[in-house]
Amino acid sequence: MSSHKFESLDEEVESILDQVTDKLECGVKQCKSKEEQKYLLRDVEQLLKDASNSLTEMDIEVKKAPVDYRNTMNSKILRYKDELIRHQQHYEQEKATHSRMSNRSTRFSSTADTDTFDAAIRKQIQDGTAVLERTSGSIARSTAIAAETEQVGTEVLGELGTQRETLSRTRDRLVDADGELSRSKRLIRSMSRHVVYNKILLVIIIILEIAILGGLVYWKFFMK
Repeated sequence: MSSHKFESLDEEVESILDQVTDKLECGVKQCKSKEEQKYLLRDVEQLLKDASNSLTEMDIEVKKAPVDYRNTMNSKILRYKDELIRHQQHYEQEKATHSRMSNRSTRFSSTADTDTFDAAIRKQIQDGTAVLERTSGSIARSTAIAAETEQVGTEVLGELGTQRETLSRTRDRLVDADGELSRSKRLIRSMSRHVVYNKILLVIIIILEIAILGGLVYWKFFMK
């Protein structure tokens, strides 16, 4: 069965992703200033990092879990990682939008040149691309683990099938042996009855011989 730590991490990741969803879909729109939006995006960034770290720990717990439960655990992790990617993309979009608006506001209020603004945008895009590449690599590793788990499960099922056939043959032999024992018991009971009958017959013969011998002695010594 899955570990207590995995279940705790599962609840933690689900709670974090719910918070991220609420902040990105509702919180950003409710921000009244760019500064408030900036702090909200920082919170989202930290939540995404916490979720990523928790998923890494969940991957470690999967490797410790029994083989029968790994497929279910890996499926749950993959679902969370897909959701994390979507939130990461949404976050990057909101962050880029906020950055553009901030830079645009600064540009209109100062003499900052266009090259600096473009460099900032390029950096944001590069950072977002790097995050997506890391997330994709994590998904690829999780997929490899799932494939390995499936292979192990197939091998275990094959082994169980072989053991089932062995047990079936053993059961058949036990049934045959039980039949032989039943026939042996009946034969022994029959032999026992014959032995008793023979003993009774032997006693009767002995008694008859003694009676005849007594009659002969009486006739020989007492009848004359």
